[in-house]
Amino acid sequence: MIAAAVKGGKYFRESYGLGDVILQARFQKNLLKEKLPVVFGLGAKLSNGEINATDRFGDRIPDNLQVGTGTIDPVFSIYINNNYRQFVFSGGVFTRISNGENIYGYRYGNELQTLVNIDYIESSLIYGGIQFSHLLTTRDYYEYGKVTRDRGGNSIFAAGKLGTRLSDKLDMEMTIQIPLQQYLNESQLTSPFLVQFGSLYRFEL
Repeated sequence: MIAAAVKGGKYFRESYGLGDVILQARFQKNLLKEKLPVVFGLGAKLSNGEINATDRFGDRIPDNLQVGTGTIDPVFSIYINNNYRQFVFSGGVFTRISNGENIYGYRYGNELQTLVNIDYIESSLIYGGIQFSHLLTTRDYYEYGKVTRDRGGNSIFAAGKLGTRLSDKLDMEMTIQIPLQQYLNESQLTSPFLVQFGSLYRFEL
């Protein structure tokens, strides 16, 4: 939800729905004499999210308020983790590289996210944890190359996580994320909280 002051008052613009889905394959390599697992990820952010949402008057809302981007973008990640008793400590970086303009000529900026996780594994069936992350976004472009105002920003988030191991190969996970601090130079799509669902399937090569 975005709020803007108009003649002493405020108006609100809302956008909601299922965002773009991320598919990623990960490969684990154990370093330092098998004591330090490093996980490399490579994948894509799909373009399934809505990019034609309209306001109550039927007019299409701006691109920076749409929940989807309209492009398929490559994503990369690298994580390390270490176990201590029932705790798992991990950290890493995740980046999305913009792959061009959508059908309206709008190009979203790149993203670089750093994350730190602490997970507690009570049993082989269920686990929980907390996560802190920093998100850096670069500026957007529109009209096929014309730069927008500076819409990049810095955000810090905290998240609670709950997951279950359905089998030796399949995990399901839910994360609820809230912003702790956000520096956004212009109106952008921001949320009071974000709910994410994910799954992980393991296989050996």
